[in-house]
Amino acid sequence: MDWESYPAHAGQDGEALIEYPDQSKLEPAARQLMDELRTTIADTSGFELKPAQPESEWFSDGSWHPQVGNGYGGDSLLTTVNCCELTSDGLPDPDQWQMVLDAASEITRVAGLGSFVRDESLEECADTDEQCWVWSATATDGVQWVYLSIQDRSLDPTGEASQEADKFDWPLTSIGISYGATVVQAGSLSDYRAAMRPFVGLDRPDATTSD
Repeated sequence: MDWESYPAHAGQDGEALIEYPDQSKLEPAARQLMDELRTTIADTSGFELKPAQPESEWFSDGSWHPQVGNGYGGDSLLTTVNCCELTSDGLPDPDQWQMVLDAASEITRVAGLGSFVRDESLEECADTDEQCWVWSATATDGVQWVYLSIQDRSLDPTGEASQEADKFDWPLTSIGISYGATVVQAGSLSDYRAAMRPFVGLDRPDATTSD
């Protein structure tokens, strides 16, 4: 099998994209997901999440990044979006953080992304037995993902997080979410399905190039 013709990427399950909405059809459901998360997190935490950029720009051309290669020396028909950043300017007490995470997980489970999974290996938490000042979690179905962070920089025992907040004018306390997805480029779904057909059911080898 000539994997140079693989239309996805070495790091991507190409079969999952055969029946997945392409770039042109992803936006409505993605916006609905982020709206539901914004409302749920605000209701649970008591803090409103505000966009970091105009929401009209979330899925603009500048937010999309076509893949330059498939990892095997060939071309990819995929493109990636990273967008939709929403951030609060406060958060509840640490004993309520899990409640916020659980409420957000209810939304992502219904959307098919599963629950948020916390990153337990954060460098910032390596040297403390106390609750870490920052939580980082991701919900994903392998195509779409939502990243969630909860942080209280004033709880960093080193003081470095507070200093950074002061230096860069970041909020000391915040809840943040953002969205991303890698899907088939608009107008290429028929070509993608045809190119993907010989690879269905095969195990992907390791990438041979760094693209």
